[in-house]
Amino acid sequence: MAIAEHIQAVARAGGRRVAIDFRGRTISWNGLGEAIVGVTALLADRGVSPDAAIGLLGRNRLEQMAAFVALLGAGRSVVLINAIRPAGLVAEEVEELELACLLASDDDLASEIVAAAERVGTLAIGMAVEGDALALHPRAAAAGEGPFRTRQPGVLIEIQTSGTTGKPKRIPVQEHTVEASLRDGVRKAKGAIEQGEITPKASPTLMFMPLVHTSGTFNTLMSVFECRPIVLFEKFDADEYRQALVTYRPKFAPLPPTAIKMMVDSDATREDFASVMAVRAGTAPLPVDLQQAFEDKFGVPVLTTYGATEFLGVVTSWTLDDYRNFGRAKRGSVGRPSKGVAIRIVDPVDGNELPAGETGLLEARLARIDGGREWIRTTDLARLDDDGFLYILGRADDAIIRGGFKVMADKVADIVRTYPGIYDVIVLGRPDGRLGEVPVAVIEPYPGRDPLDAAAIRQFARERLTPYEVPAQFHVVDRLPRTVSDKVSRPDVVRLLEGLGS
Repeated sequence: MAIAEHIQAVARAGGRRVAIDFRGRTISWNGLGEAIVGVTALLADRGVSPDAAIGLLGRNRLEQMAAFVALLGAGRSVVLINAIRPAGLVAEEVEELELACLLASDDDLASEIVAAAERVGTLAIGMAVEGDALALHPRAAAAGEGPFRTRQPGVLIEIQTSGTTGKPKRIPVQEHTVEASLRDGVRKAKGAIEQGEITPKASPTLMFMPLVHTSGTFNTLMSVFECRPIVLFEKFDADEYRQALVTYRPKFAPLPPTAIKMMVDSDATREDFASVMAVRAGTAPLPVDLQQAFEDKFGVPVLTTYGATEFLGVVTSWTLDDYRNFGRAKRGSVGRPSKGVAIRIVDPVDGNELPAGETGLLEARLARIDGGREWIRTTDLARLDDDGFLYILGRADDAIIRGGFKVMADKVADIVRTYPGIYDVIVLGRPDGRLGEVPVAVIEPYPGRDPLDAAAIRQFARERLTPYEVPAQFHVVDRLPRTVSDKVSRPDVVRLLEGLGS
């Protein structure tokens, strides 16, 4: 059964039950079914070709989540665009994408974004949830003449991820990959897409992972696939999450390391987690001492996972059986390969496979991607032990993982460097007790210029970067330490930061 047909069947099976709950405002499965019909009719009426890729300016709000499900249920290919970026950057992206149609919350359709859509003929549609319905508010009579971005063969979703330049990189995800990921991720032996019977679930998914990132996209799809209600959070808040645990009593709780740390530091108790059989942790490395502190406080096992945007799903994970047998002996591991996945460690230079225990680059081969024919190389340094458990040891590139979000240091430095009066800048990741790692900018001014104002540079960065990309600190120094070849010396900058108490 195709994804669209399965979503339609889920909407019928769910009926009047709540499908999505956001701060007490809800939409039912019936409401999502009607949204599918409404989106289909509106796009056809406004001349949007069935082959056109549809943009969705997404964030974790009721109307965006409902529109995402409705578009997929209508058989459309969805291009996810991050709504939390500055409006000017979103406008540039909308213009470059040349979409026939863009759906966004009424509140997110800033004048810059609407103007960019008009320049390329993109039909901008505002959205809001009114009662149990997704209300659609077109900003134009019809789509322009184009040419418009078309659906790539077999592609269901384009997910936005970080890149080494100022422009986001896009990963096209095939429909067959999504189907295979959902089958692999289902919590019971039954429930494959081909299965006709759909049983609505009572235990909800507590969703605070961003819709536009891999974890949020997959968990949304998984919940819809299972006809499981979604309790939606715009961002993680420890007290709000604790209240949701008590109110909804879920059996499983996905928590990235940042959220695990916040729960450990919160007033939450074992009783709050009484219904939870296990916590699944992914998106960033989980320190062993933090895992231990969480398990000691709440008595709930933490099952770590590892995945990547390109894979739309986990590559390795812990099971409860593995936890019982190896939990303490394999602390720090992200588990063993999932069904249909093969992994290996290779030498970064010659690409030869390395034996167990040696460190190299991680490669994965996945049946759900191309039938498992090709090895996909990551930038992660890792090792495998004799029992097949994977340990992630860091990144081979300069990426900084800030609370589960990937920040490319060179990209941030390139933006900050354009501020008037800055001669050079380096951005490094520094340890942070809550987020794991944060970017820090060290700046060298042009000699003889007026002194630089760190607060003004921070504001400059905020207007040009996604919030999680903005450095946590800006240090202005007389001169950056350099090597004999006049390159900035990273080790010396690290020592300089340590002297500054950063």
